[in-house]
Amino acid sequence: MKNYLSILLAFALLFSGAACTPEQKDPEGLTTTGEALDITEHSATLTGYLNISPQKVGNTMVGIMYDKDPSFENGQKIRAKWVDKNNMFGFTVIGLDSSTTYYYKSYDQYGVDINFGAVKSFTTKDSQCPEGAVDLGVVVIREDGTAYTLYWAKSNLSADGLCANPEDAGDYYAWGETEPKSSYSWATYKFGNGEEFTKYNTTTTYGPIDHRTVLDLSDDAARATLGGKWRMPTEEEWEALRTQCSSSWRIQNGVKGQLVTASNGNSIFLPAVGYRYGSNLNEAERGSYWSSSLYTVYPGEAWRMYFYSGFIFTDSSDRDRGLLIRPVTE
Repeated sequence: MKNYLSILLAFALLFSGAACTPEQKDPEGLTTTGEALDITEHSATLTGYLNISPQKVGNTMVGIMYDKDPSFENGQKIRAKWVDKNNMFGFTVIGLDSSTTYYYKSYDQYGVDINFGAVKSFTTKDSQCPEGAVDLGVVVIREDGTAYTLYWAKSNLSADGLCANPEDAGDYYAWGETEPKSSYSWATYKFGNGEEFTKYNTTTTYGPIDHRTVLDLSDDAARATLGGKWRMPTEEEWEALRTQCSSSWRIQNGVKGQLVTASNGNSIFLPAVGYRYGSNLNEAERGSYWSSSLYTVYPGEAWRMYFYSGFIFTDSSDRDRGLLIRPVTE
């Protein structure tokens, strides 16, 4: 299993106000340890400050080292890639354990010579996983740089709620429709006929443009059925699941599918039970799950998670087809 403690997303922290004053400086080093920001159950943004202008750093590496152990025996030493106008750099580290204390310190290194800033610590939040969901440690970064933990339902969606067992198929839904039906085609689709669309359109060729690229919650089958904060995952969130967890093809209680396993040992099973077109079941031993994201290249399609033995990836499918839904919640 991959160690996702080493997975991180680096970004520039942009502030319009004055720079924060570091608590203390390392007189011999080029960096000062900053604060841990935006702490969630499985992520935190670790920051440091340059004590000189970025132009004077030259070939010296600067960054942050972190570990569960204050001795830093197995510490991850991450080089900075971005510095903001206040000489602050930072990384959003994901894949952390919930309710766990971590230690970190800034560093600068030239060749074998290295200097460290002061050691600081932070504690990740307790898991807030709701009933019916599994904490897979999946973290998603918003456009503004903040992070959130995404919890995945234990089973697929049906018209009556979540399925009783992980292996159950649940019901099939056209994209943007909140109830299953007996036949799936453009003739029965709520928002268009394949040539023109009344909602979720980004191209004049296919009717009036509304620039909607993610399902409104009123058109989200998971929210309509389960309520609360439940919803369908976006394409980006499916990709976060795929890249932050490991997956393996297996037969579970007689049903083929993907077992998705997190670094914390938790897992979910995604049954491979095809999709519906017309009244027929197609690709009965492959998995096809909707996202809430429109495929903007052609607005007659939407993103999905698709898999079969040995392969799992995101691609697009016609909106009128009946696919499965695996709900998520924050």
